[in-house]
Amino acid sequence: MSKRITTRWYIGAWVVYILAAITFFMMSRSAQGDGSLPPGVWLAYLVLMISAVVMLVTWIGALVRLAQQRAWGWLIGVLVLHLIGLGIIGMVAYAISGPEDADTVVIRPSTPV
Repeated sequence: MSKRITTRWYIGAWVVYILAAITFFMMSRSAQGDGSLPPGVWLAYLVLMISAVVMLVTWIGALVRLAQQRAWGWLIGVLVLHLIGLGIIGMVAYAISGPEDADTVVIRPSTPV
């Protein structure tokens, strides 16, 4: 995956995750004391899980791309920041100043006719 795709999807999924978490907690706190939760709580929970999966997939895609580019410093930085709970900081830093995608172009020499 390209840098542009991974960082945009990761940051977008992070924002959706935060909004869904706020919605989830607000709705579950306002639920009645009878033990049943409103359907909106389950929908917010589903959105939380889907956005978490999107963040995981794009984070792994970014790590694979960094390994392919042999950008070991960036790879370690993004990996460690994510593992200590600061993944959004690592991905924003990668989006702003990380190594650009370098497409490898192979030109086949022409054969004499």
